[in-house]
Amino acid sequence: MSRRTWGIALTVLALMVVIAVTFWYIRRDTAVPPEEQHGTELVEMMPAETSPNQVSQEEEDPFPFPEEVPEETADAVEYEYLLRNYNGYVAVYQLPENEIYEYTDVIMDILPVGLQEEIHDGKYLKNEEELYNFLENYTS
Repeated sequence: MSRRTWGIALTVLALMVVIAVTFWYIRRDTAVPPEEQHGTELVEMMPAETSPNQVSQEEEDPFPFPEEVPEETADAVEYEYLLRNYNGYVAVYQLPENEIYEYTDVIMDILPVGLQEEIHDGKYLKNEEELYNFLENYTS
C-alpha cells in the first residue's frame, strides 16, 4: 500500500476512535429513569421536585412521602435514608432533606410481600452500611 493509502486509513481509524470516545463521554453522565435501567448499578439523579420532565409527567403519588419520622422510631435512633416505592422501583431518599438520593433497579414486585409493604410505608435505614446491605441483598 502506498503512503497516501496508509494516511487515509489511519485518519479514518482516528476519526472513528474520536467519535466513539465522544459518544461514550456524552452518554456516561446521562440520567436514565428507573423504568429504563437494565443493570444492577445505582443511578444518581437530580431530586424529582427539581426535574421538569418528571414533575410534568408524574401522576399524584399514591404513597406520599411521610412528613415526619414516626415518634417511636424518632426517639430510638437517627435515620439517614428512607426506602420508598417510586414507579414500581425502590428509591432511596436522604433524610432530613426528603429528596431522592438515588434511584435503584430493585423492582418492587420481586420483593417479598412483607418487605413491599414496609417499603410502601417507608423503610428507614440508619446509615450507608444498612443501605448498601439492603441493595446487595436485592440486586443481582
